[in-house]
Amino acid sequence: MTQVHDPRQPGQPPHAQNPYAQPAPGHGVPNGFGAPSGFGYDRPPAPPSRSALPRVLGVIGAIVVLAGLGVGALFLFGSQQLDTAEAERQIVSITEEQTGVTVTDVSCPDDVELAAGTVTTCTAQVEGQEVTYTVEQTDDEGNVRIDGDQVFVPVADVETALTEQFATEAGLSVVSTCDAGDRTVLVAADGLELTCEASLVDDPSDTGTVTALLDAEGNVTFDAS
Repeated sequence: MTQVHDPRQPGQPPHAQNPYAQPAPGHGVPNGFGAPSGFGYDRPPAPPSRSALPRVLGVIGAIVVLAGLGVGALFLFGSQQLDTAEAERQIVSITEEQTGVTVTDVSCPDDVELAAGTVTTCTAQVEGQEVTYTVEQTDDEGNVRIDGDQVFVPVADVETALTEQFATEAGLSVVSTCDAGDRTVLVAADGLELTCEASLVDDPSDTGTVTALLDAEGNVTFDAS
């Protein structure tokens, strides 16, 4: 019988691959620079670009203490009864001087006798928001002190505080606007909400929505959740 020479090493299984053979190009084998060779390699899709603002809204949540505007003054009316009309005029004057907004529908009780310690409550409207004032007689000669019972927060102050939050917490320059309707001043109250929008200065199309929550003291918390 004729013997056929088998070049395999003893114990080598049939069809064993040559460890020194080079693979065919185009099969996703890394080249010498660590990058896939050949155009047949399927590259993973690039992750979609993300807006800058949604990524940082989570850090805009600190409480900001705003310098709310209080109303207070001391006046001498000098009569046997509290000069209601003059009290109303002074309420309009000091409120408009300190807040810059028009006060309407001011009303104080009539026929208030002069007596030290007497307290009278007056009411008014500030941009459609009802407010009250406490008029306290400091003596029985017509000296009174008028104090606003609410804190007034300019909408512009809320917008400025939000802009500063983005700059401080996220290092972003934004333009902030808050939707307060036609109001330029808010009468602070617990649970008062204001919807605000921040837009990147460098890309105004990149925006984020933040809710401003105010309390009766004029403090605001920004909620971006």
